[in-house]
Amino acid sequence: MPFPENARNRRVLVLALILVGSVAVVATLKLPGVFIAALLIAAALLMLHTRPDASEQAALRSSIRLSAEDIEDVLAEYEDFRSSEAAEKIADRTLYRPALLDLDCSDPTIEAFHYEISGARRFLRRLNLRVNAEEVSTNELESLLKVTDERARELKETWLSARRAAFALGPKYEKNEVKNRALRRQALEEQAFEKEEGEGRSA
Repeated sequence: MPFPENARNRRVLVLALILVGSVAVVATLKLPGVFIAALLIAAALLMLHTRPDASEQAALRSSIRLSAEDIEDVLAEYEDFRSSEAAEKIADRTLYRPALLDLDCSDPTIEAFHYEISGARRFLRRLNLRVNAEEVSTNELESLLKVTDERARELKETWLSARRAAFALGPKYEKNEVKNRALRRQALEEQAFEKEEGEGRSA
């Protein structure tokens, strides 16, 4: 039987083995075995509750950092596109993809990217506090890793899709002025809040 990779499953397996061993000790030694089994179980419970799997938590924190770096890479790419003085970047944002800088562009793909990038910035600001919290459990770190991986994947996909959409629109795309801009922004903020609340519950 393969040894469980999940820390919680490992703890359950260790406890089960100790219980089986304790029963065997009691069956063999009778009354003295009861005292020995009680000591074994007490020691096992103490160990399981006071010694978290530090190596697994370190590995999870490292994986979370790598996924967070993927998010930071996309943010850096967008910032470079937005503000770089390199001739290639200036041409890209003025001649080929000006719509990508338009926060009021009504194209749904570009709109989705600005929604994702805004949420990603807020997510990164909170992530370090949650990852390095003293009382964080292995299960919570596993959930955070899943959420961070998903954030990184979605942001990368929307960034590439938004670049394609902006290029397709070109420099002379029709700028649709949004009359209810405040309401539209509020709707996006509410969507971001709901998504973050869902991530908080999963973590």
